[in-house]
This record gives sequence, C-alpha cells and structure tokens, in this order.
Amino acid sequence: MGELQEEIRVELRNLERLSKEMGQLLTKVGDELSFIEVRAAGSILHDFYCGVERILKRIALSVDGNLPQGEEWHNELLLQMARPVEGVRKAVIDDELLQKLKEYKRFRHLFRHIYGFELRWERFRGLCIAMSETLEKIEYNLRTFFNEN
Repeated sequence: MGELQEEIRVELRNLERLSKEMGQLLTKVGDELSFIEVRAAGSILHDFYCGVERILKRIALSVDGNLPQGEEWHNELLLQMARPVEGVRKAVIDDELLQKLKEYKRFRHLFRHIYGFELRWERFRGLCIAMSETLEKIEYNLRTFFNEN
C-alpha cells in the first residue's frame, strides 16, 4: 500500500492548498461576496470534492479491486467506502464523514449543471466555512484506515 499512500499524500496536499485558498478568500471578503468571488468559491469547492473523489477512487481500485459502474457510481463509491469489505478492509470513512461528503457531492453536481451566475452564496456558504474541518475529518479517517488495515 506504499504507492497508494504516496498518491493519497499528494492529493491531500492539493486539498490542503484548496482549503488555504478558501480560507484566504473568506478572510478577504467577509460575508459579502461579489459575483466573481462567488464563482471562485464555487470553483474551489468543486475542485475540493473532485480531489476527495480521486482519493476514494484510488482506494476502491487498489484495495477493493473494483470501482462502481453505471449512472449512480458517484453515490455508490461513497457508500462502498463507508462499508467494510469482509476479509479485505475496514470502512474507509465513517458515517459522519459520509453524510458531509454527500453534501459536497451534491454541490459539485449543481456546480457542473448550472451557469455560474446562478450560484447563490447563501446556499453553499456553510460548505465553504466547513471545508477546513471536513479536510481534518478526511485526514483522520484516512489515517485510521491505513493504521487498521
């Protein structure tokens, strides 16, 4: 699992960079964002979830040996990572993180399917604020996973 762990470390560094970018944006602009800043925050959130999903995909392929297929594969991947695989591994993410990641996944879906000018800050502000804490939970869950498997 050494190569997998190194790939995940690289992704985690990328997620940390995104978290810092979000922190800088939130500090700089406060509660009132211009439409450009709303788009920037949305883009950072989009990238954040994409990075998380890359980590989970690598674990699914390298450890489980399979990646969900079909239209619902994004949802199925989260569920797969929240369940242990008997004789192979324990759950990668706990239920609390599963629920939080579902929120980020929903935002990413929205971001990809609307015009940027349709983004409403008040609807995703909480995800932006929680990004740093969510990253800490991801790192904790991954550390636990690799220590127990």
